[in-house]
Amino acid sequence: MTVASLRCRVCERRHPLAPLSVCPVCSEPLDVDYDSPLQDALEPLAVKRYRRLLPQVPEEPEPEATPLAPAPRLSAALGVDLLLKLENANPNRSFKDRIAATAVAAARDFGFETVCCASTGNLAEAVAARCAAAGLEAVVLCPGEHLPLGLHPSFGARVFGVDGTYDDCRMLERQLEAFFPWGFVGGNLHALAAEGAKPIAYEVFEQLGGQLPDAVVAPVGSGTLFAKLAQGFDEVVAHAAGEQLRPRLYGAQAGGCPPLAAAWADDRPPSRVRPATGVASLAVGDPAYGDLAVGAARMSGGAILAVPEDEIAARAEFLAELTGVFADPSAGVALGGLLELVRSGEIRQGERVVLVVAGGGYRTPGREVESQAAEIDSDVDSLLAALGVS
Repeated sequence: MTVASLRCRVCERRHPLAPLSVCPVCSEPLDVDYDSPLQDALEPLAVKRYRRLLPQVPEEPEPEATPLAPAPRLSAALGVDLLLKLENANPNRSFKDRIAATAVAAARDFGFETVCCASTGNLAEAVAARCAAAGLEAVVLCPGEHLPLGLHPSFGARVFGVDGTYDDCRMLERQLEAFFPWGFVGGNLHALAAEGAKPIAYEVFEQLGGQLPDAVVAPVGSGTLFAKLAQGFDEVVAHAAGEQLRPRLYGAQAGGCPPLAAAWADDRPPSRVRPATGVASLAVGDPAYGDLAVGAARMSGGAILAVPEDEIAARAEFLAELTGVFADPSAGVALGGLLELVRSGEIRQGERVVLVVAGGGYRTPGREVESQAAEIDSDVDSLLAALGVS
């Protein structure tokens, strides 16, 4: 574990690196604050070489850098120099492998034997796989309509299908903290787990030969990926990029669940919405990192926009047709956002743009998770009964 502490986002008090869900003083969110200097910390690729910029470094198997691939046909069609950051190349096909690796490393450091998460699919798979590798138990709470079909039964996770939304699952996860001495990815491990997404920015910088792109476009659900991209690029600019400007950051949300895009359009703080989107990974009505994501877009000169639901599938197909990349629907949202940004002139002809492909379209063959999942109501008593606690 590197030298770091937790700092409150609101009162700015610092606390020792510990499994804390919120600030003990004011109950507001926490972020990791590094006590050691960041200069010279951006060494060559691989997570272990970024150890001074991460609170925990996973043991083997260690996440590798994902490809930054040129997209010549799509570049020609759009008139920009487009590169794809292929997070679908992670072991479980999404950037959530990075979150899970850091969360499970933290859980082991803190002596937890069980890790619990709320998820619509990608995080569930990543946490279950990483727990299996580490010899820990995984407990997964998923909205019943978004049970992760690719969650391999060999991972051994306990899966609960909740009659509710992702936000209901996350609320249950937080309530369970009062009952079990577990690690909770959305609770007492949250600030630490989120740091796992930062190396995406470091890798882009290094893969471009020490250069920064003009713009980055990414899908936005909870806002974690977007906020941590911003933090990573800020650290690169501050300590490794010389006089280069940070890239403009653009977020894209599904039209059926656009709390941050709506907040951006109305120039107001985010407010909760009820998800009505077919993009499971972006069906987050109350984004945990919403304020930070909106602030990241504003500070970088970017924006957050919504992509109509009826365009998303066609955009994902367009990506596959012109690049050969079969991604999950969130990539259709990201590409839909990029197309609108190019059309409006927000992204200019000839600019170098990185499109983050957050997840893959393939699912692991095997038995479907419905046969394993216990169906429960969206209240803590129902969940405790299913866990055998009266």
